[in-house]
Amino acid sequence: SESVTINAPLDKVLAAIRDLPGQEAWFPGFVSAEVLETDDQGRTTKARQTNDVKVAKDTFEVTFTHSDAGQTWDLVPGSSKVQKANSGSWTLADKGGKTEATMNLSIDTSLPLPGFVQKKTLKDTLKGATQGLKKFCE
Repeated sequence: SESVTINAPLDKVLAAIRDLPGQEAWFPGFVSAEVLETDDQGRTTKARQTNDVKVAKDTFEVTFTHSDAGQTWDLVPGSSKVQKANSGSWTLADKGGKTEATMNLSIDTSLPLPGFVQKKTLKDTLKGATQGLKKFCE
């Protein structure tokens, strides 16, 4: 996981992470997203997403669950040619006008990559996403 303190209120940061197509502006490697399903509050519950990280470009489907202070996601089984599993979360905490944002991410790839390459790619994604969110929201 990776955490960052953002000089912005929780509602602004929450809006940024929930705007899946808008993540292209701040999430490294995020290429595009198509919202496939929403809940009764208009929040994305299923999307088709394309990411391009250093090791591969992939289009896949993800389901989302929302809370008052974040969201979780899981890969739709069989929707990716590169990933066997992808699950994660954003958890936000109000710090008196600032927001602590924590991203958790777990990916199981079907690519024949050495473990250290997978770990570095995951670490780079976590760092890039939290720092990108911070810059975007501030």
